[in-house]
Amino acid sequence: MDMNFCRRCGTSLTTTELHVYICKQGHMIFANAAPSTGIFFVTQDTQVLLSVRGIEPHKGMLDAFGGFVDGPETLEQAVTRELEEELGLKPGDYTSPEYLTSSVGHYPFGGEVITVVSAFYWSRLLVESAEPRDDVAAIATYPLAQVPLDKLHDQDIVDGIKALQAKLFSDI
Repeated sequence: MDMNFCRRCGTSLTTTELHVYICKQGHMIFANAAPSTGIFFVTQDTQVLLSVRGIEPHKGMLDAFGGFVDGPETLEQAVTRELEEELGLKPGDYTSPEYLTSSVGHYPFGGEVITVVSAFYWSRLLVESAEPRDDVAAIATYPLAQVPLDKLHDQDIVDGIKALQAKLFSDI
């Protein structure tokens, strides 16, 4: 992410390192990655449920269920909140999320590209179905071995799917 002006005083910024900026007043600004979470649901016959994005950016592309960590939330609290917002699910509706991997992604927003660090989990649904809500247009189901990686909206989601494939196929 490129930053041009200091959010403290408004003067121009100079890059000192990849993610560190300093202004003429001496304020140091860090362009750190925004934390996010994602979760994949896997059926007993190794199908994976994915979100079809209902809004920009990347409307219509495949995604994990999840999103940005809000304020003082933990990663686990963010997963729980996002599943309720996006699918109407409560924690008793799915098995305890199991951590898979983390990856760096990019999220275009407001004319900038925000660097995101995503923590991915996987789980199994304990209910018959879930309803797409919020920014989820639909739920897509694919055999885990045949997820169309070119339809995933960013590299972090690809990395999450590959970690899930490695986890589940090495356990078989």
